[in-house]
Amino acid sequence: MKVSVILPVFNSAATIKRAIDSILAQTFKDFELIVVNDGSTDNTQSIVTELAIADNRIKCYHLTHGGIARALNFGIKMCNSKYIARMDADDTSYPDRLQLQFDYLEKHPEAGLVSGLVKYIGDASKNKGYLKYVEWINGVTEPQQIALKRFIESPFAHPSVFFRRKLIHKFGGYSEANVPEDYELWLRWLHHDVSMHKIDKVLLNWYDSSGRLSRTTGNYSSENFYKVKAYYLANFLVQKLTYTPAIYIWGAGRTVNNRVKPLLSFGLEVSKFIDVKARKDSKFIHFSEIPSRPDPGKLIILSFISDRKGKIEVHEFLSRRGYQEGRDFLMMA
Repeated sequence: MKVSVILPVFNSAATIKRAIDSILAQTFKDFELIVVNDGSTDNTQSIVTELAIADNRIKCYHLTHGGIARALNFGIKMCNSKYIARMDADDTSYPDRLQLQFDYLEKHPEAGLVSGLVKYIGDASKNKGYLKYVEWINGVTEPQQIALKRFIESPFAHPSVFFRRKLIHKFGGYSEANVPEDYELWLRWLHHDVSMHKIDKVLLNWYDSSGRLSRTTGNYSSENFYKVKAYYLANFLVQKLTYTPAIYIWGAGRTVNNRVKPLLSFGLEVSKFIDVKARKDSKFIHFSEIPSRPDPGKLIILSFISDRKGKIEVHEFLSRRGYQEGRDFLMMA
């Protein structure tokens, strides 16, 4: 068996058949589909069981409810393949998805993980933020981009990824702590220099529903996202750079302060805050006072500007001054 598709499911009777059918319809045939029923209380179990009877590529397991990370780790233990593909119960994969991702990793031994573009399926008028997020991840395609932009957001739609199973053995599987399990895993693997790629083609329909875990589970709160970011950023600054530089925070206000707090808990200190307004407080400098030329290793700017236009303006301003993303500055939000 070359590929194992891991599909955790909880109370998804309305969509699980659609998701499974999209995997069974793949042009790539040498796979097993491991469905882990995470203690569903609707008729999900009976639907999956019936489908498994009809197609022996489906292997279903039923657990007591313990959360998606536990279900994923269980499914990975049950797989028998070189590669692992993720899938969710409310999404659909395009027919050529597995073939394209399998071929990519076979041809690119330097890559540990490959994803693809996704199509947003949902109410864009009500959920503009999610649509913008999909547009963002679809614009982050190159390995260097993925590595540089990792502290902004998770660069992948989780059910779109396809990776080498050996990464689990080398660097560990999904964290079952109170964290966004997929984002934590990508940050951990990127910290270990795993090269992550993306095929520039839509491979998945990503359905945005009110029941999506990112909307309903505390693991995906902003607070938990920033704790995870802070932990891996602290490791990046200490281990990846020559020595810990002075930290300048671009941004001000309560939201920025709340996002900076986790950094302080890991022993990092903020030297200055950068603002577009002139302030008398010595903790702040006006953006025009930023050194015109960076001194690599001495200073790193973390931009917590959240609006899209502001992000672009900060990035362009620092680039014009000779600052290099990943060395002299990082976009954080």
